[in-house]
Amino acid sequence: MKRTWMGVAALTLMTGCVSGQYIVDDRVSESREINPVQGADGDYLGSFAVRRPYTDVTPMQLEQCLDAGIQQQQVNLTSGALRDPLGQSGGMAFNGMSGDGGGEVSGITGVTHYEGRDLAYRLEIQRLPEANYYYFDRLGEASGGQDNQFAPIGAWAEASPIQVTQGLEVVADRVQSCLERGATNQPGEDATGWQPQS
Repeated sequence: MKRTWMGVAALTLMTGCVSGQYIVDDRVSESREINPVQGADGDYLGSFAVRRPYTDVTPMQLEQCLDAGIQQQQVNLTSGALRDPLGQSGGMAFNGMSGDGGGEVSGITGVTHYEGRDLAYRLEIQRLPEANYYYFDRLGEASGGQDNQFAPIGAWAEASPIQVTQGLEVVADRVQSCLERGATNQPGEDATGWQPQS
């Protein structure tokens, strides 16, 4: 009887440790747009992707919308203990990326202020005939110092990861709105007659 009680007590203690703050938020687990990555002490937000209607714009219009819609900043993560989705590990830094000149894929790094949080990201926009894809990775939150250091963002509920993705959607929508104003097509429509699914 004493052994059984001790076993139950040990199991309860272990369960208490496991069910702490480092359990991935259910909404993160259920989302197809959010990709958590494993860190030394839990899962963190690795990337976030959203899809918007395709816009037929010139490379110059795309660059202008990126410049207008994104507060560009080169920043570094304070921790390199994250593993990317391919299982590779190493230090991750935000590095400025310029477009490839073709207008199909462009990337940029920036910072946005949302609901009292300073969030850093790298954004890659891929424009395909069926949609504009906004892919955010290298996600971080200001660590409070004066040195432009950003810490990885936890994927557990206490870190409010959904609030972070909402802030990133605001960035995507701001750029998308600019692209739609300059588009020569009806956004979401291309020469093949493709229409966005509702």
